[in-house]
Amino acid sequence: MQKTLNIAHRGFTREFPNNTLESFYAAIKLKVDGIECDVHETADHHFVIFHDDMLLGKTISELPLKEIRKVRLANYYQIPTLEETLDLCHKHIRLMMELKLIHSLDLFLEIVKTRMEPVELFVTSFYVHLINDLADFAPQIRRGILTGHQVEDPLKLIELARAKIMLPRFSYATAELVNTLHSHNISIIVWDCNSISDLHTALKWKVDGIITDSPDVLAQELSK
Repeated sequence: MQKTLNIAHRGFTREFPNNTLESFYAAIKLKVDGIECDVHETADHHFVIFHDDMLLGKTISELPLKEIRKVRLANYYQIPTLEETLDLCHKHIRLMMELKLIHSLDLFLEIVKTRMEPVELFVTSFYVHLINDLADFAPQIRRGILTGHQVEDPLKLIELARAKIMLPRFSYATAELVNTLHSHNISIIVWDCNSISDLHTALKWKVDGIITDSPDVLAQELSK
């Protein structure tokens, strides 16, 4: 059994806005196992790293890259492009990219494949069709299905998405779910797992990874 992966949620956000190059670099310096980030497609078919669907009163998909790049988070930090993020993380840390409503999956994969190796990547989404398509277009990339609610038949969901990883919100995960998935050679990585007690519970269950806002705390726990 490999050790539980310590994945910094949108970077190490203690001092920097989430999903910025600065928060990613801070996570790299912390020497965590991976960084989780969010990917949107712009109106002119570029890709940016940002969590929310809305910006400047419009959806990200309605905005061209030029307008998005003018935005300054906390009056200073720029919203990074996919290319900048891949270049920063390549050969330094694994990257887990959550795909929002991406329409040009082929273009996304073309960019990714030129900048990072498959072993450095996880691609996840709440959208079953995106992960299913990924199984055809890039079967070598590890892919996972995100869930934020109770799932009655997790194995059926995994089958529909053709995923290799299930990523439930921690509050909907159980030791039974972990054991069920592991018995079918499916990995489980939990998210929204931040308190000491939650981290201890997830480690006790032997989950494969934890996406957390407290990667520094989890690093200390893993070192014990």
